[in-house]
Parts: sequence; C-alpha cells; structure tokens
Amino acid sequence: MNLHLIAGIAVLLLLVAVSAYREALRNEPISRIRMNPEKMPQFEEND
Repeated sequence: MNLHLIAGIAVLLLLVAVSAYREALRNEPISRIRMNPEKMPQFEEND
C-alpha cells in the first residue's frame, strides 16, 4: 500500500476517534474533570 494512503487512513481514524470522544464528554451528565469533593453526593453507609 502507498504510504500516503496509510497516513490518510490513520488521520481519518484519529479524527473519528476524537470526534466520538468529544461527543461522549458532551453527553456525560457529570464531568469527572470538574468534580470537586464538596459537590459529590454524600452516601450514607447502612450496616
């Protein structure tokens, strides 16, 4: 295969992966990056 064809396919796959990742982050209700311990829901332990 031609090296330019392989590089083009690799770039295309990279762009698709980045696009899917950004879409998943946009649809995630709680962003893990901005989550502070004060804002996390408090869970009570029931023994």
